[in-house]
Amino acid sequence: MKKKLLIFLSLAFIKLTAQDIHFSQYLAIKSSLNPALIGYQQQDYQIQLQRRSQWESVTKPFSTFSIALNRKNFYNKFSLSVQFIDDKAGDSNFSTNGIVFSLSRINKIFNHQNISFGGSAGYYRRGLDQRDLFFIDVENIPSYSKRFFDISLGIVHEYEIKHNISILSGVSIFHINTPNQSFFENNNVELKRNNKIHSSIIYYYKQNIQIKPGFYYSQQGASKEFVFGAKLNYLLTKYKRDVIVFRAAVHNRYNDAVIPSIGLKIDNFDIMTSYDINTSSLVSASEYKGGFEFSIIYNWEKDNKISNKTLIVCPKYL
Repeated sequence: MKKKLLIFLSLAFIKLTAQDIHFSQYLAIKSSLNPALIGYQQQDYQIQLQRRSQWESVTKPFSTFSIALNRKNFYNKFSLSVQFIDDKAGDSNFSTNGIVFSLSRINKIFNHQNISFGGSAGYYRRGLDQRDLFFIDVENIPSYSKRFFDISLGIVHEYEIKHNISILSGVSIFHINTPNQSFFENNNVELKRNNKIHSSIIYYYKQNIQIKPGFYYSQQGASKEFVFGAKLNYLLTKYKRDVIVFRAAVHNRYNDAVIPSIGLKIDNFDIMTSYDINTSSLVSASEYKGGFEFSIIYNWEKDNKISNKTLIVCPKYL
């Protein structure tokens, strides 16, 4: 068992250092996927909260927390997002904390087609705590923290093929400036660019049933992540002041995990939970146990205005 645990921790650390923090519910916080997605929401304001805990069954859990506030069309069709990120991993509490500001604008280009451009600027701090670590030799690390700026860009295309079918696709590039993340002043360890591609088809099978297949692909250096699957939204009620939508989804992270999800939207609150069932080569240590994740989203209108418009069934931006 100790041998398996040692192998598991070694592989987990390699994966950690090679990839950015990521969520299985990749669409929950838009600015983490593509800054151009800011503004794709039904109401004026939106708070998105997401938390992930991974490998708790094997070692000290890797914990990731993010919260974002989005403001749609705050000025001349520009939308704004402010996101806070907190990530901790392993016994060294290797941490990443950051605040990210994103700006985007949705532009109509043809009938039934929109294109949006977005950008993000973030300020991050990375650090570690050596108090719970044991070294064979004395390690002379001059600093246990590193601060750096980060820049990202994205583009999204929205195409309404028919009244009941539309496609939302995008491309984004994170860490365009490849910031140095080394703890040593004379070393240059670049944070590699992270290229992301995503696409979703929003299909209204019936007035109260929405099917949303999609995929997400990320490449950062030698690390690749491919997630694909489908989400089902089922409208239980039809009145604006009493909207209840049942959600269910199944996704697959290629060569890593199967991810079932379940959730509920009640009026302005939207809650979703998911669990990664590990299927990778680490399964002998993880025993198929992976990561638990949940997201909470709250939407509201400016000045608490009440609209008398007809309810839009299963809005495509949810």
